[in-house]
Amino acid sequence: MKAFDYKYNFEPISNRLTDFEKTLLNLEQVRYIENPNRFHKESAYLKSVDGKLSYYYLFSKIKSNDFNEGSGYLSHGFDFYRGSFHGQMVRGLINYCNLIQGDLILDPFCGSGTTLIESKLLGFDSIGIDINPIACLNSIIKTQTLTIPLSYLLRDNKTYLELSFFHEVLESECDFNRILNYNIKELLYLFLHNRAISMENRLNISRIKSLKINLQRIIGTLKKFEILKKQIEINWGSSQVVFNNNLNYLKKMKSQSVDAIITSPPYLDLIDYIEEDLIQIKNYFTKEQISTLKRYSIGNEFLSRERTENKYWSDNLLLFRELYRVLRKNRNFIFVIGNYRDMKEKFLTLAKKTGFYLERVLKREIVNIKKKDNCEYVLFLIKN
Repeated sequence: MKAFDYKYNFEPISNRLTDFEKTLLNLEQVRYIENPNRFHKESAYLKSVDGKLSYYYLFSKIKSNDFNEGSGYLSHGFDFYRGSFHGQMVRGLINYCNLIQGDLILDPFCGSGTTLIESKLLGFDSIGIDINPIACLNSIIKTQTLTIPLSYLLRDNKTYLELSFFHEVLESECDFNRILNYNIKELLYLFLHNRAISMENRLNISRIKSLKINLQRIIGTLKKFEILKKQIEINWGSSQVVFNNNLNYLKKMKSQSVDAIITSPPYLDLIDYIEEDLIQIKNYFTKEQISTLKRYSIGNEFLSRERTENKYWSDNLLLFRELYRVLRKNRNFIFVIGNYRDMKEKFLTLAKKTGFYLERVLKREIVNIKKKDNCEYVLFLIKN
């Protein structure tokens, strides 16, 4: 049946959509035109499409935390990561790219995996790169547990819940990449131990208690999702998480091998992401190794403020050149940047210098963790 035979019966997810959300809803509707039978599985801002409840609406009912409306559903809320992407928005941005099955999405600053999760749910393959090892572990957990049977994760898990399991890993391994290749069950409990360390430090909750709290929260979320998965059909994408300096890894990728890039960079001298997870990182890395991680983290302070800024923009110029090289022609590079200093204009200059064409800029009003009004900009770039 042709698209124009449909009634275009769209029910918004909310009657309080912001101007940004209304605009992105209009932009993502290219997916309806391409395949109206699938749009209820893809839309980020509709409750129903031609009488069918949207998958996003169903997903949004399964909360893993209540910190951030639009990002606390399914596995998105398994961890707390400063500066994380907004899951619902990323879903809409992927739709805007109008990809087909088999296409590959890249996030060179993947953080705790928001882009990878939404790519997987929408049926697209993805690669996420990050220099923060804890973020990489979290990304693996948040993507892979969506498809692993809960019964497997819970079976014979007594030894994993003991502190000795965590200490045995630390004593037996000195290569974090090898740890990331553990099976998903071992990684889940390693993730839980890491979260327990963080909560012990931040909230003064004992490790065993916080480990059990987080496990129960994850079990509750995945149980509800297993019930939902029996009622709907999801075409899963695959995801790959790379713990590395993104520039080094990108240089190894083939030219024109990526179909969309969706990311948000660390801001200049604003958040030291390695320092944010330092309590956990120190369990796996020496002081020298941590210094190396910080040196490769774009935006971290480097000797002096002037040299930090110069290094930040020179690193990003090299990165943009590699992103341009690996992206296919006429494909999208969507870049989200906050209202911080004059970074938006400088990134637009970088984009133009490396050959990207600006399609549009959208402004998104946000409320930050301190409940103060703020905004960020979504730059829609394309490789001509």
